Amino acid sequence: MAGRATLVILAGGDSRRMGQPKHLLLTPRGTLVEHIAERLSPFFAETLLVAKEAMPTPGNVRFVPDARPERSPLVGIYSALLALETPTCLVVGCDMPFILPRLAQELTARSASFDIVVPIVGGFFEPLLAVYRRSCVRAIEEALAVGTFRITSIYPGLRVREVPEVAIRAIDPELASFTNLNTPKELALLARL
Repeated sequence: MAGRATLVILAGGDSRRMGQPKHLLLTPRGTLVEHIAERLSPFFAETLLVAKEAMPTPGNVRFVPDARPERSPLVGIYSALLALETPTCLVVGCDMPFILPRLAQELTARSASFDIVVPIVGGFFEPLLAVYRRSCVRAIEEALAVGTFRITSIYPGLRVREVPEVAIRAIDPELASFTNLNTPKELALLARL
């Protein structure tokens, strides 16, 4: 199923706490975007990098600008859904370098007949490591029209498949896939790569 899906890397945040653009942080395999693309792209039909402004992309990654001026991950997801060439996409944040390919494949494989496939970790949705189908576009447009930018605000009107934490831990026991780098202190975690 993943081969018929798109990998979407969101890189539109302000990186205020990090103090520098997170997508350009260096890992042993290049920038964070290059690292994520190298790690996950082989399992997807295409890879998109979505951001407000144009930025350098690896050769196998297509840049997609935000379709709306508001800064929000929901706008990034919306922009990706308008641009992708497959019916489904796995959305990941550009600051999540430890996503396991097997988890990415498993989430995508669970998307048949659902608009969204979202992990539950610690009792909460993880909307930035989740699968979205093009059928979400109308719900996103309706949310944005009334100034609602929270990703989970679109969930109630759509077919959502929740993936419980126990199923996630069967693949990723330490939940490393959900680690994001938000502050300079957390950059030390890159040594694990």
